[in-house]
Amino acid sequence: MGRLLKQKWLLLRINQKRSEMISLGENLGLCAEETIKCSQQLDQLLNDYEKCTHNVVPLASQESSLDFGQYIKSILKRTAS
Repeated sequence: MGRLLKQKWLLLRINQKRSEMISLGENLGLCAEETIKCSQQLDQLLNDYEKCTHNVVPLASQESSLDFGQYIKSILKRTAS
């Protein structure tokens, strides 16, 4: 799988898992085993995404990487609400 395709796939899975976790938290409670398991799965997806994007941006362009990070955060916030 190409790097950009993998990033897009991971973002899609992150958004789906986040929605699932929110729903579980609302219906079962934040301390429910299912909610915690889903949260751990979301953490793993976020870690995978971080690893996937970490090597993409050269260190010389930290400013653009910060902009990209803000862009991703804004996307994730919109999907969570």
